Amino acid sequence: MNIDDFFTKTGTYGWFQKRTYIFIFLVTLGGCMQAFLQVFVAGQGDHWCRVSQWENDTCDFTNVSQSECRELKRRLSTPLTNDDVLQSCQKYNLTGVDLETAIEDNITHYDVIGCDEGWYFDNSVFRSTMTEDWNLVCDNFGIPNLLQSIYMVGYLAGSVVYGSLADRFGRYYILLFCSFSAGGLGVLSALSPNVYIYGALRLLVGASVYGSILVGFVLGTEIVSPKARVLFGVALWYAEALAFFLLPGLARIIPSWRWLIMVSSLVYFAIIPGVWLIYESPRWLLTKKRTQAAESVMRTIARVNGSDVAVETYTDVKNDDDEDDDDRKAAIIFDLLRSPVMEKNLLGLLFNWFVQSFVYYGLSLGTSSLGGDVYLSFCLSGGAEVLSFLVCIPAMNKFGRKWSASFFLFLAGFACFGTILSPLGPIRVTVAMIGKFAITASFTIIYVYSAEIFPTPLRIMCVGFCSVAARVGGIVAPLILVLERAWPSLPMICFSSSSLLAGCLVFILPETKGKRMPDTIQESIDLKKPLQV
Repeated sequence: MNIDDFFTKTGTYGWFQKRTYIFIFLVTLGGCMQAFLQVFVAGQGDHWCRVSQWENDTCDFTNVSQSECRELKRRLSTPLTNDDVLQSCQKYNLTGVDLETAIEDNITHYDVIGCDEGWYFDNSVFRSTMTEDWNLVCDNFGIPNLLQSIYMVGYLAGSVVYGSLADRFGRYYILLFCSFSAGGLGVLSALSPNVYIYGALRLLVGASVYGSILVGFVLGTEIVSPKARVLFGVALWYAEALAFFLLPGLARIIPSWRWLIMVSSLVYFAIIPGVWLIYESPRWLLTKKRTQAAESVMRTIARVNGSDVAVETYTDVKNDDDEDDDDRKAAIIFDLLRSPVMEKNLLGLLFNWFVQSFVYYGLSLGTSSLGGDVYLSFCLSGGAEVLSFLVCIPAMNKFGRKWSASFFLFLAGFACFGTILSPLGPIRVTVAMIGKFAITASFTIIYVYSAEIFPTPLRIMCVGFCSVAARVGGIVAPLILVLERAWPSLPMICFSSSSLLAGCLVFILPETKGKRMPDTIQESIDLKKPLQV
C-alpha cells in the first residue's frame, strides 16, 4: 500500500486534515494581507507645497470658513500646469509676502520654486501613511513602488531558499520558522525609523511570508488523498479573497499606518497552537527513510480521524517517489532540454506565469488610481476573485484548459485596455474589476494546467521555474505603475498587450482535458495527440 492509499483509508476529509488546513489558511491570509498592505500604508492622496508664513493666518479679513481658507491659500500659492491643474510639487516664491498682500497682488509673475518647506497632505482618503511621514512625493514619488518591488524580491528569495530548506529539514520546522519570523519582522517593520530600515525589513518579511505560504501549501497537499488535493489547493485561494475584504476594513478603523502593519503581522501568531497540533509530513519522512517517525505521525493521523487501521498497515506504507534517484532525474532533465516540444511548453508557460503575476499585481496595487473609493474598490477586487474561483473550475471541465485560459487572458487584456478609455470613477472601477476577475481565473487555470503538462519526475522542478517567473512579474509590476507619471495610460497598455500576447501563446500548449498526467517525457510530448483512451 502506498501513502495515498493510507490517506484514503484513514479519511479524505478527517479532522487532522481540517485542523491543519485551518492553520495553513491563517498563514496564507496573513501573507496575502502583507502583500497588499502597500495600497493603504503608502497611499498617496492629494498634496501641495507648504507655505510656513501663512500657517497661522485664519483668513479673518475674507470672511470665509477654515476649509475655504485652506483652499484659498493653496490656490494663491500654487501655479497651474498646462492643463489648468494645480501643481503638487511647485509653488510661487512667497518669501516675505503675507496672505492679504497675495490676495490683492497679481502673484502669477512671481518666481516658481520647488517645495522647499515640505508639503501639506489631504487626509480625506488616507488618514496616515508613510508617504506623508517620510515625504515620499515629488522627487521621491517612486519610492513606495520600489519598496513593493523589494518586497517581491523577498518573495523570490523565499521561494528559492525556504523551498530548498523544507526539502532538506522538513515542512514542519520551516513552516513554523517562516510564520514566526514573518510576524516578528512585520512588527519590527512597523517600528522602522526611516525608509531604508523599512525597505530592508520588508525584504526579509517578503521572504518569510512566501516561505510560509509555499511550505504550508506543500504540507497541506502532502497530508491529503489525491481526491482532496484540487479542493485543498483552490480553497486556499479564498484566503487571498478574504484578505481583500479584511484589509480595507482594518485600514478604515485603524488610524495609523504603523498599527495597521502591526495588526496584520499579528495574524501570524495565530499559528502558535500549531506547534502542538501540526505534524511533519509522513510523505516527506518516508522519502528520508525515517520510517519510525513516519509511522508515529500516521498513527496520530488515524487516531485523530477516528480511523481503525490495522497495525501492519503502517509498516507496509511506502512512497512511490522512493524509487527516483538523482541519476534518473538528471537523465530526464537532459532529455527535456533535448526535446523541442518540451522546451516550447516550458517557455510558453514561463511567459504565461510572468504575465499572470505581472497583470494580477498591477491591477491589485493600482486600485487607488481608478478614481473611485479605494476601500470599496479593494473589496470589489476580492469579490471578483471569489467569482473567478467559482467560474474557472467548470470552465476547465467544459471547455478544456487551453480555451479557458486563452479566453480569460484575452478578456483581461481587453479590460485593461478598456480602463484607458473609461472615465475615472465607477465605470473605470467596473472595467478594471472585470480584468481582475479574468486574470485571477486564468492564473488559477494556468496553475493546474502546468501540473498536467510536465512529467512526474520534473513536475515540481518545472513548476518551481514557473513560480520564479511569476515572482519576477510581481517585482516588475510596481515599477511599471510608476510610469503613469510620464504617461497615465502606459501601465495599462503594458498590462493589456502582455495579457493578449500570453493568450495567443497558450495555443502552442497541448490540451490536457481528459488525459492522465504524464509520468515520462514521451508521455508529455504525446499530449499533443488526440484524447487518450
